[in-house]
Amino acid sequence: MRARPRAARGAVLATSLLAASLAAEADEGMWTFDNPPVAAVQQRYGVTLTPEWLSRLQKASVKLGASASFVSGQGLLLTNHHVALGCIERLSRAGKDLAGHGFVAPTRAAELRCPGETARVLQSTEDVSAAVQQAMATGSTDEQRNTLRKASIGEIEKRCEAAGQPGAGQLRCEVVALYSGSVHHLYRYKQWDDVRLVFAPEYQAAFYGGDPDNFVFPRYAFDFALMRAYENGHPATTPDHLKLASAPLAEGDVVFVAGHPGHTDRLQTLAQLKFQRDIELPLDLASARAQQALLQAYSARSPEAARQALDRLFGTENWLKAMRGEYAALSTPALMAAKQADEARFRAAYAARGLAGDPWADVEAATARHAAKVKELKAIGYGYKTLFSVAGDLVEQAYERRLPEGERLAKFRDAALPEIERRVLAEVPYYKDLEVARLAGLLAEARDLLGNEHAYVKATLAGATPQATAEQAVRASRLDELAVRRALLGGGVAAIEASDDPLIRLAREAYPLRRELARWREEKIDTPIEHAAERLGQARFAIYGRDLPPDATGTLRLSYGKVAGYDANGVATPWKTTVGGLVARADAFDGKAPFNLSPAVAKARSHIDPQVPLNLVTTADIIGGNSGSPLVNRRGEWVGLMFDSNLEALGGRYVYTDDKARSLAVHAQAILQALEKVYAAPQVARELRGTVARPHRR
Repeated sequence: MRARPRAARGAVLATSLLAASLAAEADEGMWTFDNPPVAAVQQRYGVTLTPEWLSRLQKASVKLGASASFVSGQGLLLTNHHVALGCIERLSRAGKDLAGHGFVAPTRAAELRCPGETARVLQSTEDVSAAVQQAMATGSTDEQRNTLRKASIGEIEKRCEAAGQPGAGQLRCEVVALYSGSVHHLYRYKQWDDVRLVFAPEYQAAFYGGDPDNFVFPRYAFDFALMRAYENGHPATTPDHLKLASAPLAEGDVVFVAGHPGHTDRLQTLAQLKFQRDIELPLDLASARAQQALLQAYSARSPEAARQALDRLFGTENWLKAMRGEYAALSTPALMAAKQADEARFRAAYAARGLAGDPWADVEAATARHAAKVKELKAIGYGYKTLFSVAGDLVEQAYERRLPEGERLAKFRDAALPEIERRVLAEVPYYKDLEVARLAGLLAEARDLLGNEHAYVKATLAGATPQATAEQAVRASRLDELAVRRALLGGGVAAIEASDDPLIRLAREAYPLRRELARWREEKIDTPIEHAAERLGQARFAIYGRDLPPDATGTLRLSYGKVAGYDANGVATPWKTTVGGLVARADAFDGKAPFNLSPAVAKARSHIDPQVPLNLVTTADIIGGNSGSPLVNRRGEWVGLMFDSNLEALGGRYVYTDDKARSLAVHAQAILQALEKVYAAPQVARELRGTVARPHRR
């Protein structure tokens, strides 16, 4: 559930957007932990963010696909159900529907390992901008500079990982570009490769109200799950964990969010925003609608088919609704007028300082080139988490790892290869009927975008229909067998070229076209935009200092705000909902889907305290990727779990507003109520409360 609303309320932003500027305002900002908003928080809320407070929160914050946090000293992880849904689905089979029925591990021994799952905690950061810039300075062309940049980043990451381990667990190192590439930081992570499912409610309880209630408030969702990190076969020791709040939460309280927001475009130029609005988002919306229709049709075949497609359909509908919100935001005249005014002020300040060049023109030229090939860039691929994408990973990693690091496609640098290998070797169930339907849809979309005469269409379809090609390739493929994938991964190029697996053959046909296109994109789009963005980023520093946070990049960030209700078009909306409100909503809809109570909640309704807060809203600035982030109070104690935003948060990718926009969280007391009163998991509740002694290891 990404923190984006539907397209229905575009007008609500008009007033606040007109006041938007390059300087951070109100509770705006997703701040890096090396540059926290100490002064702003002190001035607005009278709270001092000490180094010890920040360090403890950083070490408890976990990257788990999206976000999570350690909430006990024995590696217990709190995240959203929809973040854990991939794991839940991978552990499910026909007759074993963990999503539909929920899961409770009665003992540690019963906790289920999630295939391919990893958990990471940021240990430290280091500014390596000078080293990257020095390496790039020896290049005389954009292409050379880009090759040198990738080689330098790869070398920095390798040296970092060779330096040792930060205690137990693995060390993973990643160079992160911030402020549009004008700054590069080395992030050192401690990683756990053994993550197990501890608890999950039924899907109906976690996603109560279904797609109609997605991105709205009032909301009534038990959207939480619990997992555990293990090391050497035992629960991980995690002394830097969050403790449950000792005092109740109230409206007006200051709160903080630590998580991994995926991507914002608040620093992009007007030309880039227009490209998204006029070209990129319409294509993505059409693709999402087609995938939604395909998955809905597949789900309608049978209850088992619906179970198989649940995770993919949920993700697609969530993506679709989020993009509708983004498109509506960019179509709002007030937003674009505010962005145009911001850019005009920035241009004037840039010129007043006598800075050389016109980086805006360079971005506009690269964006125009992007528009000319955008359909190819969208269509020539392997799909998202498909069996065909596994074939693509196998083919591409084999060929790319033969090259010097600076000449590889960026996603295949040495530091990234372990993640690709883990993804390929995960013991994931594949359903051939679903894979046929998804591959046929992918090939049909490519044909419709590119035409029958395009080289990619000819290579993949060879004159056949998308359905016939998908049927033949998927039915005959053995990539669903782990032993086959392992042999291909370990055999290198020789094994790939000798393979007669039809999905591998399709991926081999696609690879040269994909690589040529990727190299063209790096040279003609990404590198010119990165260089222009570097100049713009340096100018921002000179003009505004570091009072402006960088765009979100999927890395750890700190946001702050307050618990606050709001006025929704004349309707007073409270800061929280209650468990009793959930029951009343179900009754008001006569228990009809998707507003029916889950079986466990329905059975326990007479035992649940109706006054317990269920969901709540805050002004904290979040975006997709913040799902699963802990919500903490001024003492750094956890009071809730972020999971969504409301409709009025329209445009959060491009601009912040706290007039009516709100981020949504599951209240901590609702989590405890569910564990103790609904799902008979008091042992987990005791661990969350901090009343469980750590078991001795034998």
